[in-house]
Amino acid sequence: MLLPDKVIGRIVPVRFILFSMVGLFSLAVHMGVLAIVFHLIKLKFEMSQALATLVGVTNSYVINNLFTYRDVRLRGTSFFRGLLSFYAVYAVGALINVGVASYIYYGIGAEWWVAGITGPVVAAVWNYAVSSVYTWQVPWGT
Repeated sequence: MLLPDKVIGRIVPVRFILFSMVGLFSLAVHMGVLAIVFHLIKLKFEMSQALATLVGVTNSYVINNLFTYRDVRLRGTSFFRGLLSFYAVYAVGALINVGVASYIYYGIGAEWWVAGITGPVVAAVWNYAVSSVYTWQVPWGT
């Protein structure tokens, strides 16, 4: 049975659910870029992961700005300032992402795709919490 919106909003913010759904789509974009760059272009794993992260983060920002934060959507020059602030927030998340993924790939010896998925998932909570407040200036938990 699905929980009513009011209950879901109290347990997990609805924006976090939307942010996570966009994140899943962006993760698919990330994994596609990672597969192409790592397997076809043959860049080192950490470079491939970093490039895939940049593409995934940009994708995430654009879609979140359109849907998740539509009530405070950034437009015009604010869109680009928001993108830069999103990159700044995600820089820490990207370091977490690439560091965790590289450790899992090189340190543990997991498959590239396991490492490629794990990095962004670990960084997701940081990215949501900080980008909500810093980029779109939405109070925490709303």
